[in-house]
Amino acid sequence: MVSNARRRRATRVSVHQPNFLPWTKLFDKVLASDVYVAYDSVQYTRSEFHSRQRVTGRDGPVWLSVPVLTRGRGRQPLYAVELVGDRTWRAAHLRLLTEHYRRAPYFREVMAVLESVYAADDRLLADFNLHVLQALLDYVRATVRVTRATWFDHGGDNTERIIELTRAVAGDVHLTSTYGTPRRYIDWARVAAAGITVESQQFSEPRYRQQFEPFQPNLSVLDLLFAMGPATAELLGERRRFARVLPAAPRDSGGTLAARDDDQAQPA
Repeated sequence: MVSNARRRRATRVSVHQPNFLPWTKLFDKVLASDVYVAYDSVQYTRSEFHSRQRVTGRDGPVWLSVPVLTRGRGRQPLYAVELVGDRTWRAAHLRLLTEHYRRAPYFREVMAVLESVYAADDRLLADFNLHVLQALLDYVRATVRVTRATWFDHGGDNTERIIELTRAVAGDVHLTSTYGTPRRYIDWARVAAAGITVESQQFSEPRYRQQFEPFQPNLSVLDLLFAMGPATAELLGERRRFARVLPAAPRDSGGTLAARDDDQAQPA
């Protein structure tokens, strides 16, 4: 007899800023998720990849940058950052991509996806970036559900915000790409103690035929999409590895988190 208490499949969640034309590692983390929470409540910074990304060029990688309004606006949360109203930058992006990728196997397909997004009337950077991301996910037939941090209540320090956002989408597992790196702004032991399993992305850059040699890593996933088309998702899936680094705290029979020792190893 089949038990009515059969366990449901764990829901895997990633939380990351909605970057412009995400690089392959981030795109793979989103693909590995059941739910992706676009962390649009954090501060916009020019030093991150919120409004810029690298693509291939004949003489090496070149930057694509999205112009945004910053003068006199001080510190802005990502969800509030506005695009420059002049649409000439959109045409310039498409011309540059055409120049460098017109001979790529899937140029026409991917460009059609991009042209539809660039032709839209997004006014905010986060909206534009997520419009691009969703279009690319649809192109590779991904089933991940995309949500936004600003849709949910969350507060406290960085760790508490991650816990609350993961819980808000009924997540059981949090997928991270920063565990064990110098970026130690999250206390992952606290996340696990809150009943959320922590899995660390073990990303290996795929090698494929780019438009120019030598091979250039760490580019926007557009580079891979132009080369591989919809097969990008399958290629990344075959190479995907996530290590379970911290199991969720056990729950008692009533579903309440059980008491646990304080000797949980801190992330490296």
